Amino acid sequence: MTHRAVFTLHDMARNAAERDPSGIAVVSGSDRYTFADLLGAAEAMAAALVEHGVRLGDRVAIYAEKSFEAVAAMVAASLAGAAYVNVNPLLRARQALHILRDCDVRLVIGDAEKLAGLGEEAPERAFVIGDQVPDVPRAGGWLTLAEVLRGDPGRAALPRVQEHDMATIIYTSGSTGLPKGVVFSQRNVVVGAEIVATYLENTRDDRILSVLPFSFDYGMNQFTTALLVGATLVLQRSAFPADVIRALREYEITGLAGVPPLWGLLVQMGRELEERPLTSLRYITNSGGQVPAAHVAELRRLLPNTKIYLMYGLTEAFRSTFVPPDERDRGPACIGKPIPNTDIWVLNEKNEHCAPGEIGELVHRGPTVSLGYWNRPEDTAERFRPNPFAPPGLPHPEWVVYSGDLVWRDEDGFLHFVGRKDNLIKTQGYRVSPEEVEDVLIGTGLVQEACAFGMPDPDHGQHIVAVVVLRGDQEASADEVRRACLRQAPPYMVPKVIQIHQGILPRTPSGKIDRQAVRDAYAG
Repeated sequence: MTHRAVFTLHDMARNAAERDPSGIAVVSGSDRYTFADLLGAAEAMAAALVEHGVRLGDRVAIYAEKSFEAVAAMVAASLAGAAYVNVNPLLRARQALHILRDCDVRLVIGDAEKLAGLGEEAPERAFVIGDQVPDVPRAGGWLTLAEVLRGDPGRAALPRVQEHDMATIIYTSGSTGLPKGVVFSQRNVVVGAEIVATYLENTRDDRILSVLPFSFDYGMNQFTTALLVGATLVLQRSAFPADVIRALREYEITGLAGVPPLWGLLVQMGRELEERPLTSLRYITNSGGQVPAAHVAELRRLLPNTKIYLMYGLTEAFRSTFVPPDERDRGPACIGKPIPNTDIWVLNEKNEHCAPGEIGELVHRGPTVSLGYWNRPEDTAERFRPNPFAPPGLPHPEWVVYSGDLVWRDEDGFLHFVGRKDNLIKTQGYRVSPEEVEDVLIGTGLVQEACAFGMPDPDHGQHIVAVVVLRGDQEASADEVRRACLRQAPPYMVPKVIQIHQGILPRTPSGKIDRQAVRDAYAG
């Protein structure tokens, strides 16, 4: 069967539905939805969006827990020519309203409870996921999604959408200050899915567990990759390790994406994984931070038949690099080599290429570089700059992203992460990354997770403070943790102050450790 060329998100949905209409696109609990179901729901929703005034280039927000309807809403917005804006369902009303106002959404598709919680500032136009519109003052112009889906999909003319039109706006986690919206084109979304599917070797036989929120670029990419190849996306609302392991078994999951805290929690479930191995799990991927070496080693032991992909990416450009599974012994700071069809440079402050071993800023060039920050020209100009190596006669500059991350390249071409330019701890004449310190702490075997930062020090410039959560089977004092660190690392890399935190460390909406919140709580 001949399929149309893929230029947009909805092209992927149409191709999947034509190729295998009865194939399972989405699993949500006990419910299963085919690719034909997905396209049909999206087309009906898109027609209603156009009827309610959504035009090419408008923004449509999705403020809901994971559901088939939330997945279909992304395709619907694309069909209607709008940019979909996934709002993390964990956000409180104030944070959600900031996003809705910042990108001036035309309409919101959301859960009744989420929409009602927005109060008097709720949007005038909304489609409510569920059977009933909540009884709130602003709900006069709201419809239930059940009403919308009963409509004729052909009742409204849909616009022509091109690859350079906006596809989505992804808001950064906002662990410091208010979140910024990163604008992606349809081309960014499609090429990003193609690249990831290539090196992960995804096929229609894959079953991908969606643990991360769609508001996180890494979480959304699980959906777009599955849609591109015709794989099944299994929606998972709970990130508790026991629930994740149960889902991995129940649905015979082949692919799982996570962030570092998830792997630490799964390692804690080691005995269960030893007794009942996960035989179907073909690969796992990590992004959003460095996985401690001790956790990688334990995952390799517990999942001997599973490929482990350690990845690095920028919200401004999706993925940037990955470590192939057979190269994972290059150290916890190794972030690998560039993804396909991408250049990653290490540049000094003069925009010159750094020599092997020399630390510089990581700069990303390639087709996944986004369009910039929504309505933030100064921030965009700071991070998105013309390619410094482009031919001088080129009339329209190609934009590259300056990441703000410091890295170095080894003699074999592998990149190694040092830290954020603004996060490095300068102590006793050394530059130390928080990730290095955290890796030492977890490597003691006493610590489950850690967050390190620098504090002013009259003698050493800064000293290192670490906030740690002990492993469940450990009882140790701060002094005992510090002594264990001194057996593994030089003194300048060992925290002067160690605070033991009860419970898990604060998280950003995307599931990473919220460094600013930890610092605010313990810096005093």
